[in-house]
Amino acid sequence: MTVAPLPAISLKGVRRHYDDGAGNEKAALDIDELEIQPGELVAVIGPSGSGKSTLLQLVGGIDSPTAGCIDVAGLRVSEMDEKQKTIFRRENIGFIFQAFHLVPSMTVVENVGLSSIVSGQRGFRWRSDALVLLDQLGLFEYAERFPDQLSGGQRQRVAVARALFGAPSVVLADEPTGSLDSGNRDIVLRLIRDAIGDGRRTTGLMVTHDPYAASYADRIIALRDGKIVDQLDLTLNEPDREGDSHHDERVRSWFAATSL
Repeated sequence: MTVAPLPAISLKGVRRHYDDGAGNEKAALDIDELEIQPGELVAVIGPSGSGKSTLLQLVGGIDSPTAGCIDVAGLRVSEMDEKQKTIFRRENIGFIFQAFHLVPSMTVVENVGLSSIVSGQRGFRWRSDALVLLDQLGLFEYAERFPDQLSGGQRQRVAVARALFGAPSVVLADEPTGSLDSGNRDIVLRLIRDAIGDGRRTTGLMVTHDPYAASYADRIIALRDGKIVDQLDLTLNEPDREGDSHHDERVRSWFAATSL
């Protein structure tokens, strides 16, 4: 009998509440259940304040839930202390933030291979893999430059390369194409899609306001007031669906019809 794999990300009864400063308790996130399978890319949409960033922070071990269980890559993140979370993030998570968070004193290629440098690996063990990613993103010639010598779009692509370096268990992306033109947006989205769909079982959770970016996902979930209010399953379409006009229109129609 074939045993179904465990979800790569699992949230059960997860609540994240906070005090608004006036003695009132507010809910940032309130999810009864959410499971994301190994190799699945899920896009998250919703208005400002809907809980999108909170969801990423909880899954990535940056924040802790008020209640509930969060399992990521087979680990109970919701019960970790801060030291355990630091190790968990370093070994399992690739982050793509709206802010690039590049290390200004390190070259581009060093920023991409940062996790290996922190782990004490010598350059010959990680440098070639980092250069391959830079080449795929059209940044090979910038490998020895420093972040302040790059444009905003170039720095964003470096941040994407760093997040994908080492094939992490989970990639968490917060508006990964927000500062990119259409050409570089396609390059980044295809690289994220390929990293998650190439059999390495990397899983992705991507926050976006862009229907086109969301169309690269296997599933889209809509958040409002911290709750999941709708979902769209895209796996019934052709595997090579990115850029297909009918598929893109289906996603845009769903965006328009979803009450947020």
